[in-house]
Amino acid sequence: MIESVVVLAAGENRRMGAVTGPKALLPLRPDDPAGPTFLSRNLELFRAIGTERVFLVVGSANRAAFEALADDLVELVVIDSGQGTTGSSVSMLAGLQSLLRWRPHGARTLVTDADVVYERLLMDHVRALDGSQLLTIDRVNGDGEEVRVYGRSADEPVLIGKGLDSGMTRDLELLGESLGLILLDAAGTVSAADVTRWIVGEPPAVRPYGFGGRLSEHEEVWQYLFTLGRLPAAQLPGSLLFSECDFPADYQHVQDVLFPAILERDAMAFTR
Repeated sequence: MIESVVVLAAGENRRMGAVTGPKALLPLRPDDPAGPTFLSRNLELFRAIGTERVFLVVGSANRAAFEALADDLVELVVIDSGQGTTGSSVSMLAGLQSLLRWRPHGARTLVTDADVVYERLLMDHVRALDGSQLLTIDRVNGDGEEVRVYGRSADEPVLIGKGLDSGMTRDLELLGESLGLILLDAAGTVSAADVTRWIVGEPPAVRPYGFGGRLSEHEEVWQYLFTLGRLPAAQLPGSLLFSECDFPADYQHVQDVLFPAILERDAMAFTR
Protein backbone atom coordinates (compact mmCIF):
# COMPACT_ATOMS: atom_id res chain seq x y z
CA MET A 1 0.00 0.00 0.00
CA ILE A 2 1.13 3.55 -0.72
CA GLU A 3 0.20 5.33 2.49
CA SER A 4 1.16 8.84 1.44
CA VAL A 5 2.26 10.88 -1.55
CA VAL A 6 4.42 14.01 -1.69
CA VAL A 7 3.52 16.03 -4.80
CA LEU A 8 5.97 18.74 -5.88
CA ALA A 9 3.94 21.57 -7.43
CA ALA A 10 5.84 24.72 -6.44
CA GLY A 11 7.57 25.29 -9.78
CA GLU A 12 7.22 28.70 -11.41
CA ASN A 13 6.37 27.40 -14.91
CA ARG A 14 9.03 29.51 -16.62
CA ARG A 15 9.50 27.25 -19.66
CA MET A 16 5.90 27.06 -20.83
CA GLY A 17 5.87 30.27 -22.84
CA ALA A 18 2.39 31.76 -23.25
CA VAL A 19 0.84 29.02 -21.12
CA THR A 20 0.21 30.64 -17.75
CA GLY A 21 -0.66 29.42 -14.29
CA PRO A 22 0.63 26.35 -12.45
CA LYS A 23 1.34 23.45 -14.83
CA ALA A 24 -0.30 21.05 -12.41
CA LEU A 25 -3.65 22.77 -13.02
CA LEU A 26 -3.56 22.76 -16.81
CA PRO A 27 -6.43 20.81 -18.45
CA LEU A 28 -5.56 17.53 -20.13
CA ARG A 29 -8.25 17.87 -22.81
CA PRO A 30 -7.96 20.78 -25.27
CA ASP A 31 -11.73 21.11 -25.66
CA ASP A 32 -12.55 20.79 -21.95
CA PRO A 33 -10.93 23.54 -19.83
CA ALA A 34 -13.06 22.47 -16.86
CA GLY A 35 -12.08 18.83 -17.22
CA PRO A 36 -9.28 16.83 -15.62
CA THR A 37 -5.92 18.48 -15.00
CA PHE A 38 -2.52 16.91 -14.38
CA LEU A 39 -3.12 17.23 -10.66
CA SER A 40 -6.77 16.16 -10.50
CA ARG A 41 -5.95 13.11 -12.60
CA ASN A 42 -3.17 12.13 -10.21
CA LEU A 43 -5.31 12.74 -7.12
CA GLU A 44 -7.99 10.51 -8.64
CA LEU A 45 -5.44 7.70 -9.00
CA PHE A 46 -4.14 8.20 -5.45
CA ARG A 47 -7.67 7.97 -4.03
CA ALA A 48 -8.34 4.85 -6.09
CA ILE A 49 -5.41 2.97 -4.52
CA GLY A 50 -6.35 3.93 -0.96
CA THR A 51 -3.71 6.56 -0.23
CA GLU A 52 -4.28 8.05 3.21
CA ARG A 53 -2.59 11.43 2.79
CA VAL A 54 -1.27 13.62 -0.02
CA PHE A 55 1.17 16.40 0.84
CA LEU A 56 0.81 18.94 -1.96
CA VAL A 57 3.77 21.34 -1.94
CA VAL A 58 3.02 24.71 -3.57
CA GLY A 59 4.56 28.18 -3.64
CA SER A 60 2.95 30.96 -1.64
CA ALA A 61 2.42 33.06 -4.80
CA ASN A 62 0.09 30.37 -6.22
CA ARG A 63 -1.49 29.23 -2.97
CA ALA A 64 -4.94 30.58 -3.84
CA ALA A 65 -5.04 28.47 -7.02
CA PHE A 66 -4.63 25.27 -4.99
CA GLU A 67 -6.60 26.02 -1.81
CA ALA A 68 -9.84 24.48 -3.09
CA LEU A 69 -8.06 21.10 -3.33
CA ALA A 70 -7.31 20.86 0.40
CA ASP A 71 -9.60 18.26 1.99
CA ASP A 72 -9.53 15.05 4.02
CA LEU A 73 -6.93 13.60 1.61
CA VAL A 74 -4.88 16.62 0.54
CA GLU A 75 -2.78 18.71 2.92
CA LEU A 76 -1.47 21.92 1.41
CA VAL A 77 2.21 22.53 2.22
CA VAL A 78 3.16 26.12 1.32
CA ILE A 79 6.74 27.29 0.80
CA ASP A 80 7.71 30.94 0.50
CA SER A 81 7.82 32.03 -3.13
CA GLY A 82 9.51 35.25 -2.03
CA GLN A 83 12.68 33.56 -0.78
CA GLY A 84 14.24 33.83 -4.22
CA THR A 85 14.90 31.06 -6.70
CA THR A 86 15.25 27.68 -5.01
CA GLY A 87 15.57 24.16 -6.27
CA SER A 88 13.01 21.40 -5.94
CA SER A 89 14.87 19.90 -2.96
CA VAL A 90 13.49 22.74 -0.82
CA SER A 91 9.98 21.71 -1.83
CA MET A 92 10.69 18.06 -1.15
CA LEU A 93 12.05 18.79 2.31
CA ALA A 94 8.88 20.72 3.17
CA GLY A 95 6.74 17.81 2.01
CA LEU A 96 8.78 15.19 3.87
CA GLN A 97 8.78 17.24 7.06
CA SER A 98 4.99 17.51 6.92
CA LEU A 99 4.80 13.76 6.36
CA LEU A 100 7.01 13.09 9.41
CA ARG A 101 4.84 15.33 11.57
CA TRP A 102 1.92 13.14 10.47
CA ARG A 103 3.82 9.85 10.87
CA PRO A 104 7.02 10.46 12.92
CA HIS A 105 8.50 7.06 12.01
CA GLY A 106 7.78 7.51 8.32
CA ALA A 107 5.31 5.93 5.92
CA ARG A 108 5.38 4.10 2.60
CA THR A 109 5.44 7.12 0.32
CA LEU A 110 5.52 8.08 -3.33
CA VAL A 111 7.38 11.29 -4.20
CA THR A 112 6.27 12.69 -7.55
CA ASP A 113 6.44 15.72 -9.76
CA ALA A 114 3.06 17.34 -10.37
CA ASP A 115 3.35 17.67 -14.15
CA VAL A 116 3.25 13.98 -15.05
CA VAL A 117 0.48 11.90 -16.58
CA TYR A 118 0.32 8.13 -17.00
CA GLU A 119 -2.04 5.22 -17.43
CA ARG A 120 -3.56 3.49 -14.39
CA LEU A 121 -1.60 0.30 -15.02
CA LEU A 122 1.64 2.10 -14.20
CA MET A 123 0.44 2.63 -10.64
CA ASP A 124 -0.31 -1.10 -10.35
CA HIS A 125 3.35 -1.78 -11.20
CA VAL A 126 4.46 0.70 -8.53
CA ARG A 127 2.24 -0.81 -5.84
CA ALA A 128 3.72 -4.25 -6.48
CA LEU A 129 7.27 -3.11 -5.65
CA ASP A 130 9.00 -3.74 -2.33
CA GLY A 131 11.14 -1.34 -0.32
CA SER A 132 12.47 1.95 -1.61
CA GLN A 133 12.88 2.23 -5.39
CA LEU A 134 13.67 4.96 -7.88
CA LEU A 135 11.44 4.27 -10.86
CA THR A 136 12.78 4.28 -14.41
CA ILE A 137 11.13 3.30 -17.65
CA ASP A 138 12.73 1.05 -20.24
CA ARG A 139 13.14 3.66 -22.97
CA VAL A 140 14.97 6.89 -23.70
CA ASN A 141 14.13 9.51 -26.32
CA GLY A 142 17.18 11.77 -26.40
CA ASP A 143 15.28 14.81 -25.13
CA GLY A 144 17.60 17.37 -23.49
CA GLU A 145 15.35 17.40 -20.42
CA GLU A 146 15.42 13.63 -20.06
CA VAL A 147 16.80 12.48 -16.71
CA ARG A 148 18.70 9.22 -17.23
CA VAL A 149 19.85 6.72 -14.64
CA TYR A 150 23.01 4.62 -14.98
CA GLY A 151 24.43 1.95 -12.71
CA ARG A 152 26.36 -1.24 -12.33
CA SER A 153 22.97 -2.96 -11.96
CA ALA A 154 19.46 -2.04 -10.90
CA ASP A 155 20.53 -2.80 -7.33
CA GLU A 156 23.48 -0.45 -7.64
CA PRO A 157 22.53 2.76 -9.50
CA VAL A 158 25.42 5.19 -9.71
CA LEU A 159 24.45 8.32 -11.67
CA ILE A 160 21.26 10.28 -12.28
CA GLY A 161 20.99 13.44 -14.31
CA LYS A 162 20.59 15.25 -17.61
CA GLY A 163 23.27 15.41 -20.30
CA LEU A 164 25.36 12.52 -18.99
CA ASP A 165 27.79 11.72 -21.82
CA SER A 166 29.44 8.45 -22.81
CA GLY A 167 32.71 9.39 -21.11
CA MET A 168 30.99 9.80 -17.76
CA THR A 169 28.92 6.66 -18.11
CA ARG A 170 31.59 4.33 -19.50
CA ASP A 171 31.24 0.76 -18.16
CA LEU A 172 27.84 1.58 -16.63
CA GLU A 173 24.49 0.13 -17.66
CA LEU A 174 21.72 2.48 -18.80
CA LEU A 175 18.85 1.74 -16.42
CA GLY A 176 16.37 3.94 -18.27
CA GLU A 177 14.71 7.32 -18.01
CA SER A 178 13.74 8.48 -14.53
CA LEU A 179 9.98 8.85 -14.25
CA GLY A 180 10.14 11.49 -11.55
CA LEU A 181 8.44 8.91 -9.31
CA ILE A 182 10.28 7.62 -6.25
CA LEU A 183 8.88 5.03 -3.89
CA LEU A 184 10.17 5.22 -0.31
CA ASP A 185 9.48 2.80 2.51
CA ALA A 186 9.01 4.17 6.03
CA ALA A 187 12.73 4.18 6.84
CA GLY A 188 13.42 5.65 3.41
CA THR A 189 11.28 8.72 4.10
CA VAL A 190 13.32 9.41 7.23
CA SER A 191 16.61 8.93 5.35
CA ALA A 192 15.47 11.12 2.46
CA ALA A 193 14.43 13.88 4.86
CA ASP A 194 17.78 13.71 6.67
CA VAL A 195 19.77 13.87 3.43
CA THR A 196 17.64 16.68 2.00
CA ARG A 197 17.94 18.74 5.17
CA TRP A 198 21.72 18.29 5.05
CA ILE A 199 21.80 19.43 1.41
CA VAL A 200 19.53 22.50 1.59
CA GLY A 201 19.65 23.42 5.29
CA GLU A 202 16.94 25.23 7.24
CA PRO A 203 18.03 28.88 7.42
CA PRO A 204 18.85 30.54 9.65
CA ALA A 205 19.26 27.65 12.09
CA VAL A 206 20.89 25.07 9.81
CA ARG A 207 23.26 25.93 6.96
CA PRO A 208 23.20 23.99 3.67
CA TYR A 209 26.05 21.53 3.19
CA GLY A 210 25.23 20.10 -0.23
CA PHE A 211 27.02 21.26 -3.37
CA GLY A 212 23.83 22.80 -4.76
CA GLY A 213 22.62 24.16 -1.43
CA ARG A 214 19.17 25.67 -1.69
CA LEU A 215 19.44 25.64 -5.48
CA SER A 216 19.62 21.85 -5.42
CA GLU A 217 17.18 19.82 -7.50
CA HIS A 218 15.78 16.72 -5.85
CA GLU A 219 17.78 14.44 -8.15
CA GLU A 220 20.76 15.40 -5.99
CA VAL A 221 19.03 13.72 -3.04
CA TRP A 222 18.63 10.51 -5.02
CA GLN A 223 22.31 10.71 -6.02
CA TYR A 224 23.35 10.75 -2.36
CA LEU A 225 20.99 7.87 -1.55
CA PHE A 226 22.56 5.89 -4.43
CA THR A 227 25.97 6.49 -2.86
CA LEU A 228 24.71 5.38 0.55
CA GLY A 229 23.26 2.20 -0.96
CA ARG A 230 19.73 3.06 0.17
CA LEU A 231 17.93 3.51 -3.14
CA PRO A 232 17.96 0.83 -5.86
CA ALA A 233 16.21 1.37 -9.20
CA ALA A 234 13.21 -0.47 -10.60
CA GLN A 235 12.69 -0.51 -14.36
CA LEU A 236 9.11 -0.44 -15.63
CA PRO A 237 8.10 -1.65 -19.12
CA GLY A 238 8.68 0.87 -21.91
CA SER A 239 5.22 0.07 -23.28
CA LEU A 240 3.55 1.96 -20.42
CA LEU A 241 2.11 5.34 -21.38
CA PHE A 242 3.79 8.13 -19.46
CA SER A 243 4.93 11.71 -19.99
CA GLU A 244 6.13 14.72 -18.07
CA CYS A 245 5.47 18.24 -19.31
CA ASP A 246 8.38 20.67 -19.62
CA PHE A 247 7.58 22.77 -22.70
CA PRO A 248 4.54 23.88 -24.75
CA ALA A 249 5.24 21.14 -27.32
CA ASP A 250 5.07 18.52 -24.55
CA TYR A 251 1.72 19.91 -23.42
CA GLN A 252 0.34 19.87 -26.97
CA HIS A 253 1.39 16.23 -27.34
CA VAL A 254 -0.24 15.30 -24.03
CA GLN A 255 -3.53 16.94 -25.04
CA ASP A 256 -3.67 15.78 -28.65
CA VAL A 257 -2.13 12.31 -28.50
CA LEU A 258 -1.11 10.92 -25.13
CA PHE A 259 -4.07 11.57 -22.86
CA PRO A 260 -6.64 10.23 -25.35
CA ALA A 261 -4.49 7.09 -25.65
CA ILE A 262 -4.27 6.83 -21.86
CA LEU A 263 -8.06 7.03 -21.51
CA GLU A 264 -8.42 4.29 -24.12
CA ARG A 265 -5.90 2.08 -22.28
CA ASP A 266 -7.64 2.71 -18.96
CA ALA A 267 -11.01 1.76 -20.42
CA MET A 268 -9.60 -1.46 -21.87
CA ALA A 269 -8.02 -2.40 -18.54
CA PHE A 270 -11.27 -1.69 -16.70
CA THR A 271 -13.34 -3.98 -18.97
CA ARG A 272 -10.99 -6.98 -18.64
